[in-house]
Amino acid sequence: MLLNELDENTKAIITSINAGRELKSRLYSFGLTKGKEFKVKRYSLNKNVVEIEVDRSLVGLRRGESEKIEVEIIS
Repeated sequence: MLLNELDENTKAIITSINAGRELKSRLYSFGLTKGKEFKVKRYSLNKNVVEIEVDRSLVGLRRGESEKIEVEIIS
């Protein structure tokens, strides 16, 4: 499942990041790494941007970025 397919207020764990070196580096700087737990807070109007909570910080990702992150839902 991809990050952009999650519903708001869903908790998940990152299982894989399928991106180039630059994007991976950017995501790592936000604390988004394989095995990291996060929560989807909200989407923008057309789901072009997703806001997630990682380690008590809010991070905004564009749709293209969130489509490269594979996740697994947790309870």
